[in-house]
Amino acid sequence: MADKKPHLSFWLIASAGLVWNLLGCMNFILQSNPENVARMPEVYQVIINGRPAWATGAFAVAVFGGAVGCILLLLRNRTALPVLALSFAGIIVVAIFTLNVVGLVPSVALSILVGAALLWYSSIVRRFGWIG
Repeated sequence: MADKKPHLSFWLIASAGLVWNLLGCMNFILQSNPENVARMPEVYQVIINGRPAWATGAFAVAVFGGAVGCILLLLRNRTALPVLALSFAGIIVVAIFTLNVVGLVPSVALSILVGAALLWYSSIVRRFGWIG
C-alpha cells in the first residue's frame, strides 16, 4: 500500500475519471440495443452499425478498462497504471477506426485527451507515492 497521504486533488481527479468512464460504460451498453442506435444522429448510426468486432472490443476495453483503472486508483493500487494504459490503447484503436469512417468527431478527441490525462496522472501519483 502507498505510504503517503494523497492530496484532495487526487480523490477529485480519480473520481471524475471514474464518472467519465462509467458514462462510457453506459454508452457502450446503450449502443448494444438497436432501438437506441436508431434514435441517434445519423453519423453515430453509421459509426456503430459499421463497426467491426475488433473495434467494438477495443471500445469495451477502453471504457470498462478505464472504469476499473479509476477504481484501482481510488483504492491506491499500483496496477491502476497498466490498466489505464490498456484502456488508452483501446481508445486509440477506436479513434483510428472512427477517423477512418467519418473523420474527427469531438467525442473522439475528448476521449483521447481524457484517457491520456488519466494515464499521465496515474504515472505522476505513482511517483509521488500516493499509489502502491
